[in-house]
Amino acid sequence: MKGFEAKKLYYTIGEVSKITSLPAYLLRQWESVFPNLSPSRNPKGNRIYTNKDIAVILNIKNLVYDQGYTVERAKYLMQNENESEDQHEKTKALLKDHQVSIKQQIQHQTNSDKNKRALIEIKGFLEELLAKFS
Repeated sequence: MKGFEAKKLYYTIGEVSKITSLPAYLLRQWESVFPNLSPSRNPKGNRIYTNKDIAVILNIKNLVYDQGYTVERAKYLMQNENESEDQHEKTKALLKDHQVSIKQQIQHQTNSDKNKRALIEIKGFLEELLAKFS
């Protein structure tokens, strides 16, 4: 698969067809099959593709042409990829919350240890005073 270098914000279907080496009719068909491929339209009703749309098309092309998956299997894989990314983000957030909780526990434990050491020092000092006055 040839690399794609973003040069513009929006591309026409003809430009995307040349960039991806795919016919325009196939790009239109894939729009109806893949929910995450939905280019916007300009005021005249023409499709305008963003760099994200082109990346999605290249990903679909890789799955179908290079890896040999059927269109339905590629659709399934791409949906699971999106769900996997969502799950990854949720897991990351949970881990971050857990990390904060652990840091708080460590801080509390550290403070408890400091307080314990301070009380031991005070106890020792008081025992010394008691021994002097006894």
